[in-house]
Formats: sequence, C-alpha cells, structure tokens
Amino acid sequence: MNYTFEKNKLFAYLGKHLISFMKQYNAYVAGGTVTSLFSNREINDVDVYFPNEKKAIGFLSHLIEDGAWVVSHTKKATQLMYDEKNVQVIHFDYFETVEDLFNTFDYTVCMGAFDFNKEEYILHDDFLKHNSQRILKYNPKTAYPIVSMLRIQKYEDRDYKVSKPEFVRVVLSCMNLEINSYEELKDHMGGMYGENFDKLFGDVEDEEFDLETAINKLADLALSEDYFKMPESKEYEIEEIIKNISKEPVTYIETKNKKLIINYFGELEEVNEVPENHIKVDAEEYFSNNKLYKYVKKRDGRYISFYNNSFEYKLCDQIVASSEGRNDGRLYFVERGRLEDATYSREAGRTVLEVLVNPDDIVSVKNEKIAVKKCYVVREVPEDEWKQWMKKDDDQLDLSGVPF
Repeated sequence: MNYTFEKNKLFAYLGKHLISFMKQYNAYVAGGTVTSLFSNREINDVDVYFPNEKKAIGFLSHLIEDGAWVVSHTKKATQLMYDEKNVQVIHFDYFETVEDLFNTFDYTVCMGAFDFNKEEYILHDDFLKHNSQRILKYNPKTAYPIVSMLRIQKYEDRDYKVSKPEFVRVVLSCMNLEINSYEELKDHMGGMYGENFDKLFGDVEDEEFDLETAINKLADLALSEDYFKMPESKEYEIEEIIKNISKEPVTYIETKNKKLIINYFGELEEVNEVPENHIKVDAEEYFSNNKLYKYVKKRDGRYISFYNNSFEYKLCDQIVASSEGRNDGRLYFVERGRLEDATYSREAGRTVLEVLVNPDDIVSVKNEKIAVKKCYVVREVPEDEWKQWMKKDDDQLDLSGVPF
C-alpha cells in the first residue's frame, strides 16, 4: 500500500534537521507518533528507537550539540526539546529490525513505525484494523506490563475499548513478574507526574524488598503535597547521560603525552583519566589508518598557509611547525568529519591537504582541532572527493512533495 501522504505528513512535522539526524543514525519513529498520523490526531511527542547503542548515543549527542535541551533522563529514555518538538530517545534496548521492536510493544494499535534507513512505513498486520475498530489487543511479550495496565486509561480517554479477556491477560502478565527489589519495581512502573519514585522508596530502598511495604508506600503517594506538581527541572551534562546509557566499551588511545578516546561521533576527544570500560587500540596503527586534514591556499602550484603567507606545505615531505613571528610552534588539523566547519572552509582558492601524524607529536586535542609539532603531507585531496565527504545526509533524502 502507498503511504506517501503519511510519509510527507511525518516529514513536514519533523523538519529537515530532525529528518537528517534520523536518517544519519538509522532511526525508527514508532508507537504513538505513527498511530496519531494514521488516525488523524495531534502528535504529542516523537518516540525514536535505534538498532544499536552507538546510533542512539550519536543521535542524542548530535541533537544536544545542535541546541536541544534535556527535559528528563532515566535508564529507559531521554526526553529532549528540539525545534519546539518533544523528542523521546528510547534506549532501554535496541532493535535490529522493526519486527524486533514490535515484539516489545504492548498493543497492536501502537505497532506502526517509519524506518529511516529504508524510508518506508512498516505496520503490524492488525495495526490499521484495530485502530479503525478502536480496540486494544494485548501483546504478552511486552517489556513492562504494569505500564501497559496504566496506559489502558489513556486509551479509553481516546475512545478505545479493551475487552474483559484482554484486560485479564494484562493482569496475568503483571502477576507473572518477578520483582525482587524496589529498583526493579520503579523500572516496571515507569514514571508519573508528581512525586518521583526515588523519593517514594528512598527510606526503604536498601532494605529487603517487601511487596506489602511497596503497596503501602503507593497508598501514601497521593497524599504528598508534590503529587500534583510537575517534576523539578534538572541540569543534565551530556557526559553524565552517556555514562548512564552506555554499556559498550570506549575505544581508548594512549600516546606519550595524551589520553584520547573515540567519542560517539567517531571523533577524537582528550580525557584526563583512563575510562573504566574501554578497549585500548594501538596509537600508531590508529593514526596510520585515520589521516588528518586542513585547508590551505593553492597558489602557482604551492600550498600556502592561510594563517601565515610565508609558511609553505610540500607534498611527500615532513613539515615542522614554526615558532617564528605569529606562529606558536603548532600545526592545526581536523578529522575528516570536521572538515566542513574547519577554519578557512569558506575561503576562495582553498584546497585540502591530507597528512599523517606521529601520535607522540600530538600537543592537544581541543575545540575540534588537533595540534601537532610536525606532520607528513601525503597528498592534495581532489576537490570532488572532499566535497563528496561533506554532502549533507538530507541531500540524499527524498523530500519531494513535502510541504516545508
């Protein structure tokens, strides 16, 4: 079936920047967003899922770098406001296929997704039927059945109906849960406006889990003066969020003078301490396979520094930094992924040089620039090649017919 209209409607809502990021990180938009699109209801938020941790953290980091601010963060998801849109980055698990994702959803009316890698909608066989009939059919494989029970009220407010057998199925799934700690209970209950669960179970969380105690604590929840208040806002650092989310080891590089990691943009970053969970790679091998770049002025076949007109780079030659005059004894380069926004990227007459560096000659990695004492100039990169590197992902999207 052709869903061009629904695709254009989704793209018009998201805007070019979000579309570009979602395409870049192979995201799935799924659940309530897609249900709203197909049932002609207002979109309240955008739930975004990913095939792996690296894609999720890359997307999250990129949005924050581009101006998004964090509203809330839990082990399950991070809520962001970006371009006046409420974006929920889901990271409690990752899904190689949309079908894997649907296996964790609670109701068939949610089982719709747009796959940005394939640029197509994928719908459960009963998605359209059950939404048109306004009935809830439960999936017992869902990850959080207590949340599913709480969500029934939300669906009933939207004129969906749940039969008694379906309701009992949800209840029986809840009864089948093995909850052995207050932390596990909080995970299964999700979140509500008002008092947060850290405060609710704060005085008993170190004690042995007791279901009756938990029930009594919940009975007192509505009596709290904070129950009807929105949660207090909190400042979040991206490093803190990534540390909470990440289970994968960080790629770590050690030189004679520096400790470096590869961040979730795939770029070098200088750190003060060795990460606890890391994989160490050989520094010489890494920099042999990952060249650095800079813009220079090409004049009469010579490669001249934009910063200092008297400083020249020569192909297939070692270049040593100068300390004379304006020079500070350092040569500055960027990684390939940063070339588009590098210094002198808009200068007329520019060309790009590719260089090799000895990792022990690195002086600093700061503000997306890598300063070194010397380098070996490998080649001039052909213009069509370096311009191809910088092609925007949204240039590759089919946005025809989208009313931006």
